[in-house]
Amino acid sequence: MSIYEHTYIATPDCNKKDIDNIEKKIESILTSNAGKIVRKEDWGLRNLAYPIKKNVKGIYQNLYFESNGKAIKEIEYFERYNDKVMKFLSIKLKKLPKEDSQLKNNK
Repeated sequence: MSIYEHTYIATPDCNKKDIDNIEKKIESILTSNAGKIVRKEDWGLRNLAYPIKKNVKGIYQNLYFESNGKAIKEIEYFERYNDKVMKFLSIKLKKLPKEDSQLKNNK
């Protein structure tokens, strides 16, 4: 099992229920591929560097999880066709960071 950091930006009109539904779907994909979420970080509503789909703000969410490459492909496929997700990025890590990210602390 590899450790991944996954960040996605949701549209600013998303409510808490929409974010929870996205995270539940990601969690179900991970459990079906023998993975698990290790840590969740809510970075909140932030300004974007440039407009994305005519939005200038976005809700940032960051996840750390253990899984295999197949799960990453399924998660990215789900987010690519979800109207509530504007952008996403997955990065494979060598080890899990011990501290929370600075963006979480600056929320």
